Amino acid sequence: MPDPNMVKLLDAITDGVIITDAERKIVFINEAARNILGYSNGEALGKRCKMITQTSECEYNCPQARAIQMNQDLQGVSMWYRAKSGQLLKCRTSVTLLRDEQGRIIGGVEIFADTTQIYQLQEAAEERFSFANIIGRNDSMQEVFELIKMVSETDSTVLITGESGTGKELVANAIHFNSIRKNRVFVKVNCAALNEGVLESELFGHVRGAFTGAIADKLGRFEMAHGGTIFLDEIAEIPPATQVKLLRVLQEGEMERVGSSKTTRVDTRVIAATNRDLQQALQGGQFRQDLFYRLNVFRINLPPLRGRKEDIPLLVDHFMKKIAAKMPSKRVESIEAEAVERLMEYDFPGNIRELENLIEHAAIRCKDGTIRSRDLPLPSQVQEEEQSELFQIHSPLETLERNLIVKMLDANDWRINRTAQRLGISRVTLWRKMKEYGVQKPQAASHSG
Repeated sequence: MPDPNMVKLLDAITDGVIITDAERKIVFINEAARNILGYSNGEALGKRCKMITQTSECEYNCPQARAIQMNQDLQGVSMWYRAKSGQLLKCRTSVTLLRDEQGRIIGGVEIFADTTQIYQLQEAAEERFSFANIIGRNDSMQEVFELIKMVSETDSTVLITGESGTGKELVANAIHFNSIRKNRVFVKVNCAALNEGVLESELFGHVRGAFTGAIADKLGRFEMAHGGTIFLDEIAEIPPATQVKLLRVLQEGEMERVGSSKTTRVDTRVIAATNRDLQQALQGGQFRQDLFYRLNVFRINLPPLRGRKEDIPLLVDHFMKKIAAKMPSKRVESIEAEAVERLMEYDFPGNIRELENLIEHAAIRCKDGTIRSRDLPLPSQVQEEEQSELFQIHSPLETLERNLIVKMLDANDWRINRTAQRLGISRVTLWRKMKEYGVQKPQAASHSG
């Protein structure tokens, strides 16, 4: 038994400490160990270690027995403990052998930390960002999986292309969390969500006084991602002036904050994504050719859902399980064959994101745990054709977006710059949205700038 001063010291340690004799009976257990395992003071003393810790290694691979057999201490053994309540705890354990003056082993000290929460967070992250979240048996998707595996082992720049809603962010996640940088920071930037004046400051940071409102130095996303990965979504929306600075980061690994002449070096892997045809943007002078070549080192193109309809049943099953977990009070157990057939007939202009939203909507509406055809908010064939012919709009979200754009244009006398600022998007993005949705300026509206 340790002396009183030693007991006081061991009780102050946040890790669990158990001291056993040569027969592996507990002669001391500190306060942290009692709290972790759920035992009161004195309750565990005199009992064999395995009766208290009940670890996954007790019967066949006891760490203390291994230490004795190897005649050396053990460090960082990961194993499961079972608390008095029956709760399983993932712990990291070290064993130090105790010897007498002649060097004979007379016992051991087991020091362990409860890492259950860390383990659960890692499991959740791995599940969330694993390949299992990218569903597909289609040949084109199998090729995507192979490309992800290949590029994840490198530090190369990646360009992910594909229509909106095809899962480009999931692919970026999978690349980062399976790469050599997986334990470093992963920073995401939606370039289309930030207007031109804000984007440059967000990417590269600024110094105090660089512009009105810059009351303090600001760290940019590239500096935040130093040592890790930055994901630039909607890369085609970056304005020309910012494209020049981005090119320098890719070429030289150097940048300056807005308002500063001091050069900062950054070590950041770049993954970019776009739903636009960059070749067309190059021809139109909207995107720099040299930047395109720097980004297009390794391209992964995601097929639209209409091109891999055989994956729809797999995706439906995946989303039903995901949504059921989000709605514990709502039964979502099955989907009727007719509903799946309707989904297979639909072209999904919004791709996988639209399918997930449809399934969630249907799950909310279904009454007996089974999603039926009537629960799916799919447009009729006539409505779909009319919508496509008039505005090339295919989903309720796009309808809302078109209506908002028209409303804001009317409110601002169809002045493009002012409307883009009010919407928080770039002038180029507004022009593109107007073209996509067939929005044209009425003859009566004479303003254009």
